[in-house]
Amino acid sequence: MKREIYLGTLRSGSILDTGETRLLLSKAKIKDKAPEDNPLLIPSEDLEQVALVTGVKKGSILYEALVLEVIPPLTGSLLRELLAQGKITPDDLQNLLSAGLTPKPKKLCALVIGHKKSSPGAVNPRTGLSEFIFNDDLSRRIEEKVHGVEVQRVYRRTYQELPKDINALNPDFIVSLHCNAFNGQASGTEVLYYHRSHKGRAIGEVLLRHLVDHLGLPNRGLKPCTAEDRGGYLLRYTKAPCVIAEPFFIDNDQDLARAQEDLNGLALAYAKAIEEMAQIV
Repeated sequence: MKREIYLGTLRSGSILDTGETRLLLSKAKIKDKAPEDNPLLIPSEDLEQVALVTGVKKGSILYEALVLEVIPPLTGSLLRELLAQGKITPDDLQNLLSAGLTPKPKKLCALVIGHKKSSPGAVNPRTGLSEFIFNDDLSRRIEEKVHGVEVQRVYRRTYQELPKDINALNPDFIVSLHCNAFNGQASGTEVLYYHRSHKGRAIGEVLLRHLVDHLGLPNRGLKPCTAEDRGGYLLRYTKAPCVIAEPFFIDNDQDLARAQEDLNGLALAYAKAIEEMAQIV
């Protein structure tokens, strides 16, 4: 099956209303099960807007869906009218895309949730909150706030398989969400990158700046890692530029309180960083 282009109105629930049918927009591949569990999230400001969307249609689901362009209302009305009158065809829209008259597909950020439910990482002794629980919630908030960049959340099966799973997505860059822990007193924000990756360093600088600006915790800096260092396995064996975020120490009650004080603000700091990082890779 080939990718096709569809013109329609973006509705809530990840729906594209073409006027003739309603398609569920899913990021899943056509061979995946339960595509409804991996919907293409539509920013609130794009709801009820006319858009050009590409994907692979099967039944009422558009797999590997990607919004190519949100069209101004007047342009959208004109295109609908021309299509209805038969003056242009869906193939004409495909030709426009091939001619470069619509934007290139958005960059893809793999947003990795550090650790997993059965191995949740560092834990705050007082609250029992773990890295995994904190970052699982945070990742969803980030995904809702990113504009102009595709975000794919990635969950760990095993640490050994994680680079391979991420590489299979072919992302443009990777952000891995973690929290530091040491002795209950250490504080601050740092970002890790692979020491030989120039783009990793560049996007790491962007992420560190946004996190420090939001949290206001001590800046522990941008830290190069080898394959043998903490986090180095992920940084070394992923193909795309990759950074590991350590925004605060989860075992430090004051650091954790600062992060939880404004979770949406922290998610927005990540989102803005991701949008800026997409311009670099």
